[in-house]
Amino acid sequence: MRSIALTLVGALVLVGCNATVPGEPITSNKASTLTKPLPFTPTIKERTNDRTDGTSFEPCSAYTDGELRALDINPATVEDAAKVDSANYRGCHWRGNDYSVARGGTQYSQVVGLEMTLDEYKRYMKTLPWQADRTAHGRSLAVVAENNYCIAVFRAELSIVTTRSSSTNPSPGRTVECERAVAFASLAITKAP
Repeated sequence: MRSIALTLVGALVLVGCNATVPGEPITSNKASTLTKPLPFTPTIKERTNDRTDGTSFEPCSAYTDGELRALDINPATVEDAAKVDSANYRGCHWRGNDYSVARGGTQYSQVVGLEMTLDEYKRYMKTLPWQADRTAHGRSLAVVAENNYCIAVFRAELSIVTTRSSSTNPSPGRTVECERAVAFASLAITKAP
């Protein structure tokens, strides 16, 4: 009896190993949600809270130094965007390679915050002069230029991700700042779930 049971179990194992799954193999289009440690020690409490937990995307640790350098961002300048405990957003600020304390230059920020759709966000920020939406890696990207900056906005899971490029001496129409914001946001889209 024992040998019959072992034979039956062995047969089931072999059948299970030979099972096929119908369809074509595909790779996931979603970015990995594994989190790397932050590049700094947070000094504020509740950096992630009920107002900033709508996505697992963490702008501060999403990029390699090489990816940032390719965008002309100095990775060594990363700092926490939040300045108060339990802020309504989380993310980071960086400086461009052209930045100096004496002259100023390009600055970047990328923050995660409000839980809403992109259309809801644009209605919420209706006083801004929104350009026609763009598409980056299959996602809608809203863009607006104002004052000395340009922002590019997309949705990751439930939250809005805002990427900003500003300059001490902005280009006419903020075209350069918008190119930089869109490029950085486009990279973020490849990382964000």
